[in-house]
Amino acid sequence: MNVHDGVVRRAAWRLASAVERVLGAGAARRTARMVGRIEGLTDAGVHRVALRVSPRLAAENPGLVKISPRWAATVRVRRQGLAWELDLRDNLQAVFYYAGRYEPAVRRFLRDELRRGDVVLDVGANIGVHAFAAAQRLKELGGGRVVAFEPAADSVAKLGPGAARNDVPLEVVPAALGERAELATLRTDSRYDAADTGVRSLYGDGDAVQEVPVVRLDDWAREHDLDRLDVVKLDIEGAELAALAGASRTFKRLQPRAVLVEDKRPGLSARLHAVLDELGYLPTGDVLDHNAVFRPELTASADRR
Repeated sequence: MNVHDGVVRRAAWRLASAVERVLGAGAARRTARMVGRIEGLTDAGVHRVALRVSPRLAAENPGLVKISPRWAATVRVRRQGLAWELDLRDNLQAVFYYAGRYEPAVRRFLRDELRRGDVVLDVGANIGVHAFAAAQRLKELGGGRVVAFEPAADSVAKLGPGAARNDVPLEVVPAALGERAELATLRTDSRYDAADTGVRSLYGDGDAVQEVPVVRLDDWAREHDLDRLDVVKLDIEGAELAALAGASRTFKRLQPRAVLVEDKRPGLSARLHAVLDELGYLPTGDVLDHNAVFRPELTASADRR
């Protein structure tokens, strides 16, 4: 989808480049942040900021003023009531910095969906944008549990300290979910900067980042006496099918009432829906920032009516 800037928006974003020529990259970054926060007030604006950041989508959107990679740095900011340390070489973190929000529809869903005492799994937690939001919401509601599965060591290194800094309860599991217990290679995506943590995967085509442990959710749930599961968010760059294959007993036993799965790969979508159907889950028809919502069959059918 080719998105264009209007005259006013183009002028506002070009101001950052003008500032860079006079005052340098830091001042340009701060200027772009101010413009981005205004644009990011709408969901469509957050999407435009993502297109401005992404090097992969730059050529597809020549009518948008881009955010320069020269402005990348590690910054400390407050976003959505929480303190963050963000590496702006990473697309996710850059969007969060410039727009002030990331996947706002998912965040609204979590805020509305969560109930006191809920157990939430965030699989592919990255730096915790959604895990922290869920933990913060459960704390407001009076308690609950958030478990973040994340294999990348640099992201894991931010999760624990970030949760402590923001005083939100979070359990971090430094592992990937899959169909079998094994060691696997986490790789970069050749279309992005090597520091872009959000697009690393077990199926990446770029350089090897590290060897990571892969565990089956069924095994982990049994070993940790998991006796409740209410909400699952699954965003692991194409490994969703393998993770679900290793989670079938847990899903059937605990029947989480809501499952959000990244569903933006046409080649995998039909298989993904078929696997969830076998587990007793149907799509509600809601797609939140590329994340499809599934519920147990009877609940999903009632929602559709």
